[in-house]
Amino acid sequence: MKRFIYHILMTLTIAIFFWNFSVLSHALKSPAPPKIGLILATGGLGDRSFNDQSYWGTLEAAKEIAKESKKKAEDILDYVEPTSIAEYEGFQREFASANEYNIIVCVGFDQAPILEEVALDYPDQKFIVIDAVANAVNVASILFNDWEEAFLCGVAAGMMTRTGKVGIQGGMDIPLIHRFAQGFTQGALWANKNMTEKDVLVRYVGAWDNPSFGKELALEMYASADIIYGAAGKSHLGVFAAAEEDRNRWAIGTDVDQAWSMPEHADVIIASGLKRVDVAVKNEIQKTLKGTFKSGIIQYGINTEIGIGTGIAIGNLDVNEYIRASKSKVKIPPEVILKLVEAVNGIKDGTIVIEHE
Repeated sequence: MKRFIYHILMTLTIAIFFWNFSVLSHALKSPAPPKIGLILATGGLGDRSFNDQSYWGTLEAAKEIAKESKKKAEDILDYVEPTSIAEYEGFQREFASANEYNIIVCVGFDQAPILEEVALDYPDQKFIVIDAVANAVNVASILFNDWEEAFLCGVAAGMMTRTGKVGIQGGMDIPLIHRFAQGFTQGALWANKNMTEKDVLVRYVGAWDNPSFGKELALEMYASADIIYGAAGKSHLGVFAAAEEDRNRWAIGTDVDQAWSMPEHADVIIASGLKRVDVAVKNEIQKTLKGTFKSGIIQYGINTEIGIGTGIAIGNLDVNEYIRASKSKVKIPPEVILKLVEAVNGIKDGTIVIEHE
């Protein structure tokens, strides 16, 4: 009897051993799920615009990977929020040297110069940079036709202004924001033939994360303009706060429907430019994971090979891919929407050429 029990125990022990060995072998052979690194632009999360969109797009990609690999999104995505440009190189090298990220996403034009150097030191690491060009064979540089969303916002401002004066508040006095200012100005003048360039105020905050000064500057602009377009990251949240102080003031957001992302200001935000950073980031991450990563410049916008990436959120109906419904509480006259449809068609077919540096 004892020998019988002994044989049973030995058989169970051997079975358990081989089962554990099989499970361990399978675990060792199973590839680790893809990982994504995200280095945000200075200003960090909470701008309800550019940085947040970059994070949303990356997070969506991470969630899809997590679902397939039965992991959590936080196991797939690691991100950092630099507080100064000086921190970029350290974070880029830290992520790259870890040798565990399938793709590293670098957000913002000011990451590009140092990324060109860092990418050369890690030739097997793939990178994406948003809003700038880093010339390296392992970097995909994602650009947008910013002037298109700005032009459409200018059209809305030119059609809806009651004083005949509008303005744009930029974050920094740099070429990227110059393109926004150019597009906005041209759009306003195209839609409102009674306006001239001097009727479009252009001011710069000098920072992406200073809403207090953004409000102070907006109050000065509102002394003559009745609509201000914000293109200053977290700083132009001050525009919305300034607009709330007078019922005759309106504001325009940028990159995402800010009447949706900031519902407390939906009563003054008449429209928002759309720059689908979330779509572009997610697309490029997915391409990398599918093995179709392509370095070089990849352009998003209405008048591009891809054909998507810019537009405007306005009114309460989705008109087409480029004119989307907004959560704004401001009633938009039908003629404004019709003018925007005309503008989109003109941009698509090339009859409207928007000047940009």
